[in-house]
This record gives sequence, structure tokens and C-alpha cells, in this order.
Amino acid sequence: MVSKSLIALAAATFAGETLAASIHRGHEHLHVGKRDIVTHMVTHTAWSTVTVTLGQSVNAAPTAVDNNTKLTKSRLSSSSPAVAAPAEASSAAPSSNTIAHNVNVVNAPASPSATQNSAPAAAPSTTTPESTEDKSISHRLQRGLAYNDGKLLQSFLGSGSKATWVYNWGQVDDSGTGLEFVPMLWGIDKGFPQSWEANAQKAIDAGSKAFLSFNEPDLSSQSNMFPQDAAANHIKYMNPWAGKVRISSPSITNSGDPNMGLNWMQKFFDACNGQCKVDFLALHSYGTDGPTVLNHLLDSYNRFKKPVWVTELGFDGDDDKKNQAMEYVLDHLENNSTFSFVERFTYFMVAEGEMLRNSQLTTFAKTFAYGA
Repeated sequence: MVSKSLIALAAATFAGETLAASIHRGHEHLHVGKRDIVTHMVTHTAWSTVTVTLGQSVNAAPTAVDNNTKLTKSRLSSSSPAVAAPAEASSAAPSSNTIAHNVNVVNAPASPSATQNSAPAAAPSTTTPESTEDKSISHRLQRGLAYNDGKLLQSFLGSGSKATWVYNWGQVDDSGTGLEFVPMLWGIDKGFPQSWEANAQKAIDAGSKAFLSFNEPDLSSQSNMFPQDAAANHIKYMNPWAGKVRISSPSITNSGDPNMGLNWMQKFFDACNGQCKVDFLALHSYGTDGPTVLNHLLDSYNRFKKPVWVTELGFDGDDDKKNQAMEYVLDHLENNSTFSFVERFTYFMVAEGEMLRNSQLTTFAKTFAYGA
């Protein structure tokens, strides 16, 4: 049975008339082995408050949820910045082929000198959707492991593990897990395109079912592309694989800046003019709590009407609050039919200081890998 209840959005929601300014925080971390100490900026966005009603299916208008919703499993929000950065060298690429999240890393692809397109962006949807919370409905959400060091993955793959796939922001599987590997064409610099065709075919031959397009082209420290350039290069490098694998959109941040996040994505699709082969959206979300994440996913779906993969996520708060947020989000994604459009989900990332503490899984990492 579908339960209906009126909820007040005490936590932030992406849908609303007021968008707070983005908050930037810097973080420093250590890459293992071939990685270097780096400092990077993560974009966080705070949102407004609205009132919504639970009760419709995913095919209805967009949905907003909050952390006061009375569920069988009560969830709370959390609040702590995401840090660390993955890196992986392609076997067929130059030695400079190093991948990273939100960082300027030694040997990482150089950022284009051009600034982001300053054209006005489409405003976020102000429609407040309804959410169906139905414990009798479940879909298969595939949990994935984002990593740099494959040796760290084994503790996530014990008896009862729910992990089904891996990725490392690169083109070559060095996980040693036997799980499906999803390669990424990180950007268009430093030899990435030159190695892509051979590595992409190897991935398909090994069982890859999907490819990820450019990493955070809306962020200057990452693949940094105008939406028009990203569209042209997506058509050039990703379209040829259509029909062989499923293809993602570029992976974008959750910034509310007019030239970033969903606004950048809108310009990308406009520039594609229907020519880009995109089967699903790849989304990142940092500095957020559970309800804010879910509302961001809903707004994304309702703007672009495509399935969603969450390929990077970082909750705010200490480990306990992160675990509460993790349980909240997983509960909705797996048991709430409104979110059946979310196909895959990863947390940033399998690394010491992130999902590991002293080589042991954190509470929220255990929940992600084995629980909820």
C-alpha cells in the first residue's frame, strides 16, 4: 500500500524559488603510490524550504522529500565535506594519464584556458513533485565502488556484499575483482582520446555494459569544457559506441552556478541538438544531506527525463551522520518507487580517510556495501 503524508521540508530542497549562494571549501589529501598531495575545491549548495505531499508515482510531477518524513526506517541528514581524489593510468595512454576528482593533480589533464560559457542558464524547476513511499515496491539499484587502489576493494566484497560494479575515472580495469568495470573518457587532453578506442573495445570484450563520458566538464580544475565543445567531442568519441554499450552524459557537479551543474547540462543538450547519444545522466553531489540529494536527483530527472547514475556522492557530517544519510538515501532509492529512475549509485570513495579508517570500513561504508 502507498502511504500518504504531508511533510514539511526542514532540510534543504533543490526545488524552490530561492537558491542560496554556493559555498566553496578547500580540501587536501594524499594519493597512494603514483598519486601526489593535492588541494582542491568542492562546490556545495544550500537550498530553500518548501512544503510537499507524498503520494504519486515516478511518472507524475517532480518530487520533493525531506528528513522529517515518517518512514519505517527513520533517517536524519548529515553535514561534512567530501575529499580525496581517484587516479588511474591507462595502459594504452601516455604516462601522464592520471585521473582525479575536483583537483589539480600533477600529471592530470591540463584544463582548457577558456572560461565557462556565460550565457544565461535555464532556471531550476520550481514544480514541487510528490513522492511515493511504498515498501512493497523495490527495484534493483546497483551499488558500485569508486576507487584508485584496487587492493582496497576486497573488504567491500565479502559475503553479502551488494557491490556489482567498479570504476576508477580511467579506461583500464585494475580492480582485480571480476565485477563489471565501467570505463570513462575523462577528458580530451593528455592523450585520453588517443587511448580511448582501443581501451573501450577491451572493456566491451571484458564485459563492460556502459561507458562514462567526461568528468566534471563544468569545473575548471577537471575536464573543463564549454557545453558546445563537450557536445562536439561527445559526438566524436562516445557516439560510435552507441548500440554496443549504454552511454552516460558528462558527469557534472551539483553546483547551482548559472554555468555549472544542471544549468551546464541544459546547455550541453541544447548544443547537442539531438545528436548526442546519451542513455543516462551521470551526477555528482557533495556537501549535502539525504533530502537534498534526493531532491537534486528528482529535479535532474524531471528536467531531462533520463535515468540517473550517481557516480560521486559525499555527505556532510561525522561518520554517524553520514551513516544516517546513507541509510535514508538507500532506503528511498531501493524502496520508494518514485526513485526507480536511479539505476546505479556510488559513494566517493574507497580510500583511507574516506570510506576506510585505519584500513577498516566506516559505519557508513558498511551500510553502503552490505546494509540498508
